[in-house]
Amino acid sequence: MSFVDDCHATDDQFERYSMGRLAGLELEQFEEHLLVCTACQTRLAAEDAFTQGMRSAAQASESQPVAPRRIHPKLLWGFGLAAAALLAVMAVPPLLTHRPAVQPALVVLQANRGSESSITAARTAITLALDLTDLRPLPGYRIEVVDQTGRQVFASQAAPANNSLRVTLSDGLSRGTYFVRLYSPARELLREYALTCSAP
Repeated sequence: MSFVDDCHATDDQFERYSMGRLAGLELEQFEEHLLVCTACQTRLAAEDAFTQGMRSAAQASESQPVAPRRIHPKLLWGFGLAAAALLAVMAVPPLLTHRPAVQPALVVLQANRGSESSITAARTAITLALDLTDLRPLPGYRIEVVDQTGRQVFASQAAPANNSLRVTLSDGLSRGTYFVRLYSPARELLREYALTCSAP
């Protein structure tokens, strides 16, 4: 599984992660995507609430026998919580498929020594197009954006197309200097691009 551009985890992956059944590379990719995606963080919180509600309901039914023709209040509470969490999860998909009406600004990053790209679209969506000229072809790459102090502000994985990579930063960037780093799947730094973002 790869989280390219605006792709999000599936319902099955959220359920397995919440129940502790996601493992290996899939777990690593899920958690990396979760660090930068607020929509998936919200969706995971709803899935966790649903899972906890189901566990509470199961524990309540095991520890307290239900009298005939009467449902225990804790069990009702557990089912109510589970239903509320399910409604919250059902409300999230429209948020995940929402696309902004404004086209992202396009920044082409080329591999010229000493070159620096600049953009005047702070805090609007930005699409980065990374030039892969002279790099060995790989099935996928990891892209990180760090600020001038080295703090990571964005991370994603992408597959190449036509000797370039494209990733979209839906929240854009604040004014400042950034470095776009391109890594191999083995986390080897292949290239670094400078990017200056100024206020419009």
